[in-house]
Amino acid sequence: RTSASRASEATPRRSLGKLERAALADLDLDEDVDAARIRARYTELVKLCHPDANGGDRSAETKLQRTIRAYQVLRKAKLA
Repeated sequence: RTSASRASEATPRRSLGKLERAALADLDLDEDVDAARIRARYTELVKLCHPDANGGDRSAETKLQRTIRAYQVLRKAKLA
């Protein structure tokens, strides 16, 4: 066996549901991302999309709510 095939056996592919895939898309992440990267991206987006950082912009508030919901979905699925 090649080292690539052994590596793929060591980390089995997660089976993600529709909600998890949508949550990862909302965070702009790939399906094979690890929990640390999910948390880092969530923190980054919360800071970026917070209404206080955007002069009370409503579209930023909507993006923040989507980000928080996506992270909650991923936490519930034990991916983050």
